[in-house]
Amino acid sequence: MTVRIKLFASLRKYLPKGHATDTLTLELPEGAAVRDAIAALGIPAEHARMVVSRNEQLDVAARLQDGQEINLFPPLAGGC
Repeated sequence: MTVRIKLFASLRKYLPKGHATDTLTLELPEGAAVRDAIAALGIPAEHARMVVSRNEQLDVAARLQDGQEINLFPPLAGGC
């Protein structure tokens, strides 16, 4: 199956060398979970802390569907 992944902030360093955008297409086996996509990109699990798809936050164990788009964010900090 094919999923589209958009990497934000410090996660962009895991894009393939020479990749022109922050979004890439990844081929995964049927039944793959978010954690499988993260691992396929070589991103340490603790670096991809928030996953959003279709305006919903996903757990890393969530199963992906063919054609799904996910957004990966690093840990966020800030506030007072």
